[in-house]
Amino acid sequence: MSPQTRDDVERAIGRVLLDQWDPLSIHDDPERENVYSSCAHELYGLLARGASDVQIARHLHSLEREGFQHPELGDRDLRPLVQALRRLVP
Repeated sequence: MSPQTRDDVERAIGRVLLDQWDPLSIHDDPERENVYSSCAHELYGLLARGASDVQIARHLHSLEREGFQHPELGDRDLRPLVQALRRLVP
């Protein structure tokens, strides 16, 4: 099995974001599947640099609040999502 490229991992992160996070509720719209690609890129960087679970969750909540205009999501428990993301980045 060949090692995954950063692009492969970022696509996998984007898929996890779509499946487990999805603040825009676009999961069922295949044409909007890449909406979270910039988030995936940022998260890859955070994970690769060793950001803590709290830092990653704060970043996601910031995106919900400021990037996607959904402040009501700010108290969701993102621990399962963060753990799923950690499994993707060696």
